[in-house]
Amino acid sequence: MKKSPPSDPLEKIKSSGLSRGLSLLQLTVSSGSSLMGLKVGDLFSSKENRKKRFDTFLGKQVFQLVEELGQLKGSIMKAGQLLSVYGEHFLPPEINEILRSLQSKGRPVVWREMHRVLLQQLGEEKLQELEIDTTPIGAASLGQVYKARWKKNGALLALKVQYPGVDQAIDSDLKALQKILSFSQLLPSRAGFDALFQEIRMLLHYEVDYARELQTICTYRKWLTSDPRFIVPQVYPEFSGPRVLAMSYEEGLDVEDPSIQALSQERRNRLALSAMDLMFREIFVWKTVQTDPHFGNFRIRLNEAGQDQWVLLDFGAVRKFPARYIDPFSRLVRGSLHTDVQEVIAAGTELGFLRPEDSETVLALFCDLCLTAVEGFEPGYESPSIDGSDAGKTPYLWDQSDLISRLTKLAKDAIFAFRLRPPPREALFLDRKMMGTYTLLVKLGLQFGPRKLLLQYVDPIKKSK
Repeated sequence: MKKSPPSDPLEKIKSSGLSRGLSLLQLTVSSGSSLMGLKVGDLFSSKENRKKRFDTFLGKQVFQLVEELGQLKGSIMKAGQLLSVYGEHFLPPEINEILRSLQSKGRPVVWREMHRVLLQQLGEEKLQELEIDTTPIGAASLGQVYKARWKKNGALLALKVQYPGVDQAIDSDLKALQKILSFSQLLPSRAGFDALFQEIRMLLHYEVDYARELQTICTYRKWLTSDPRFIVPQVYPEFSGPRVLAMSYEEGLDVEDPSIQALSQERRNRLALSAMDLMFREIFVWKTVQTDPHFGNFRIRLNEAGQDQWVLLDFGAVRKFPARYIDPFSRLVRGSLHTDVQEVIAAGTELGFLRPEDSETVLALFCDLCLTAVEGFEPGYESPSIDGSDAGKTPYLWDQSDLISRLTKLAKDAIFAFRLRPPPREALFLDRKMMGTYTLLVKLGLQFGPRKLLLQYVDPIKKSK
């Protein structure tokens, strides 16, 4: 059912409201007509045949949606990607797998279209100061990245260039996507899912706000300037604008590069624990979180002395969280670490996961989900040494655990146990961050249970020391 993404670049993005609107209208009408035909055909079908026909219908609808979004680019494609993160909670697995394929729909746009954006943003004179490789080093849903050299001093830059018109289309794109999903019956028609789209809308506006991202990079550089484990690019305001962001070009290897996988266990442990430590600092100290843990948003720079570094590349999806959410969330994590069911339920209620009318079955399912989420942090798995080799200790083997699949199943069960009400808006993006980081630990093959590290951030006694 899945196709390989085409390798030839797009000649033009449908950026005008009219052209995008017509494409989306066609999708909406097609979805409605297909659903009507399905229902007519079901009048004389058995229950089993109706389910089989509906699953086939959903698969065709999502495939058609994915193909069209890959042509439209921009916010609607990014929204489809974000939706796939949560689709596993309420969509059949086969269909969510098709939605996930949007991640690989990074078909580049021809240089002349992106050159027009650069000219408009920087002007001919400023652009002449740069020598730009016209082959993009990265192509995503909202823009492309080019490598450039500043002729004056030879500095290497990475230019993040936004696709034309995508910032103007966010609100209309999301309304259209909700209509398409509603007509296709791909999204449950329960109250509360509007909040999910509100959160996605806010995040998309953040991601196209390059002035905000430039300031965020500066903030992270200040926070991490004395931490040698992390590299944050330098920004170049003189080559930046509302739709262009210039930063230093930073070398590094992909997490899945064979050189990374061939590192010693100790070096992979150090890298994994550094990534986890950064996540804890973002959540519990800064209350500012890069919520997109996609592997393409960071690199690893190897050091001959073994002091390997993380290169942090993308700050568009950084979101601030209020203390009124992080404080009870901290208590929820602490209660889970100490198997304190009462604290888990109290914090879960304050956060909005639980309600007073919830049954004992629902409470038990929620507690099971929370306790499972901290399985790798149980006391028996941690060792005082970073390589987990101390005698008498059994390190947690992240790459041999099925923790992520079990958490996914529990979350899906919870969604239906809670009568398909979505979790709090903030939780969606913290969940995304946590699951992405867990996936990273699996990829690096961490052999360690970092309980002490997490307790430093959520245990009041340890925090006061």
